[in-house]
Amino acid sequence: MTIHTTATDPWSTTDHDPIALTAAISSTPAILEEARSDLHDAVAAHDDPHRRVQYARAALDNAVSVMLAGDATTDEYRHAEYYAAEAEGLIANTPQ
Repeated sequence: MTIHTTATDPWSTTDHDPIALTAAISSTPAILEEARSDLHDAVAAHDDPHRRVQYARAALDNAVSVMLAGDATTDEYRHAEYYAAEAEGLIANTPQ
């Protein structure tokens, strides 16, 4: 007698980031706050170029998410543009 069991394979998807699931249900203001927080963390990581660029890329991703959100207010969009520009500047001016 052969018994077959089916287990959920955690590696069967390409998304292994538990935060990604919450990002899908986050509000536009919360994502904008994440962009601001990541940008502040990037600036604070002045002594660690790799970490600085990681935070700046996260800020850029979050800022672009707000800019593409259909429910972003004019003010939120303007802040997201500013955060994106700052993040791009940090990425471009950080030696790697």
